[in-house]
Amino acid sequence: MIASAAHWRLLMATILVLMASAFAAPHWLRAPDLDESRTLAPAPHWPQTWSGLRPFRKAADAYVADHFPSRPHLIGALNRLRLLVGVSGSPKVIIGREGWLYYNDGSIMAPARGIPPWTEDQTRNWLHSLAGRTEYLKAQGVPYLVVVPPVKEAIYPQYAPGWFKLDPDRPAVRVARLARQTGAGEVLYLYDPIVQATARGAKTYGLHDTHWDGPGAYAGYVGLMTRLHAMGLTEGPRPFSDFALVREHEVNKPRNMALMLGVASFVHIDFPEYDDIPAEALAQTSYLTGRQDWTAPHVIETGQTGKPVMLMTMDSFSNALMPFLLSHFSRIVVAHTQDGAWRPDLIARFKPDVVLLEVLESGLSFVIEPAPPPSPEAAKRIDTVVTAFYAKRRPPPPALAPPTARQAKAIAAAKLTDNCNIELSGLSRDPQGEVQLKISGWLSELARTNTDPVGLVRLEGGGRDFTASIRVDLKRPDVAAVYKVPAAAESGFSGEFRLPGKPAGSYSASVYRRAGGGWIACRGRNPLVAP
Repeated sequence: MIASAAHWRLLMATILVLMASAFAAPHWLRAPDLDESRTLAPAPHWPQTWSGLRPFRKAADAYVADHFPSRPHLIGALNRLRLLVGVSGSPKVIIGREGWLYYNDGSIMAPARGIPPWTEDQTRNWLHSLAGRTEYLKAQGVPYLVVVPPVKEAIYPQYAPGWFKLDPDRPAVRVARLARQTGAGEVLYLYDPIVQATARGAKTYGLHDTHWDGPGAYAGYVGLMTRLHAMGLTEGPRPFSDFALVREHEVNKPRNMALMLGVASFVHIDFPEYDDIPAEALAQTSYLTGRQDWTAPHVIETGQTGKPVMLMTMDSFSNALMPFLLSHFSRIVVAHTQDGAWRPDLIARFKPDVVLLEVLESGLSFVIEPAPPPSPEAAKRIDTVVTAFYAKRRPPPPALAPPTARQAKAIAAAKLTDNCNIELSGLSRDPQGEVQLKISGWLSELARTNTDPVGLVRLEGGGRDFTASIRVDLKRPDVAAVYKVPAAAESGFSGEFRLPGKPAGSYSASVYRRAGGGWIACRGRNPLVAP
């Protein structure tokens, strides 16, 4: 069937109307507020050679897509529809329940989920750095505090997606506790005062923003000033009634995730902000560099005579916190962590009475370096506590057991090979008196491919015979290089095993793996003695 001329005229007219509307709409319909948190594609440069046509076309496509006149309208309308059905229009925003939005820094809220858990070395090194900074300042008579606001999902987990589970021993909780136990320094995690204020009915974080709002910042302020007062540094926190609600009816409220989605113009933004108006009138700010934005290093002369000087390295959570702090200090020196979380230059210049590092809990792992080394005494305390802590959490090693019939058959058929080396083996007793075997080395069939990575470890002696499974596929590029066999790069093994009972005596260790022609065995050269 051939379309009529009228059909084609109608189709062309419709297309022209849509194109004209797309270009005309921005002139009579205000674009919704949109902040994609990225740089839009720049205008392309005309190609100078034929080979430049292809890159020019790609750059032109990107520019047109980013600068199409009705683009903000289309993004906002589409993402509003997506939001209504619980679908995010931005990889940086996670849609929760009942309209709550949560920020995705790429980790999918991993810090609050405790994923991945901090390793023993990571925790030890973090506490070493905290102790180094603390001791450096203590030698000058200056206290040091790491002040940690919680992420939004820690305070409002009930509105997060169903798959989200808050880890009760997430890194912020753990390092705060271990810092106390080791004496490494002060880590003030503000979760308790904020979650308590939330339970009393205060709305402490906004639905559409990543940050705490005025009541949330006040709860954090109470926790901070209570601690500083207990340390004898300042007076205690002032009542909430001393502070005034500001910008109540302004449209331009904190709403960063709604802006990322382009829906800020379509949703109600509820984000109360508070200020200390008399203290703000007295305060005067001077900048230390050519920059003059809130992230630039600056000094606030508060006009509060006779009060201590504070130096604070901070992130964006300080914006709502700062109004509550003004009346407690005569001078506040402020620097963003993007310029360095440890500022000995500002410490030497301004000689503060207290130094604070304010950092959101998701950023804890990034702000503790550099630091002066801790004293040997502090390092020893930290190492002892951290080692014991992780030893309790570490699952017990698998137990050696008498060989099954299948394992006994494999052991009996195995042929000894020289293509191996048991490099480390030893027996020791754990605190409960149980004997443990540690063994590592390599065992290769030196073939083009590896037959099976699962092998056996065997311990025999004194009429006793025990085995357990062990993988023989750890990376050993050195073995492959020596024997010129690529597959031998996966021939390493390493493991720890428990020996049932508490036997003493002498034992020998062996490792087995399946090869193309049958099982092969590697026997340890030295006897092992159970202590």
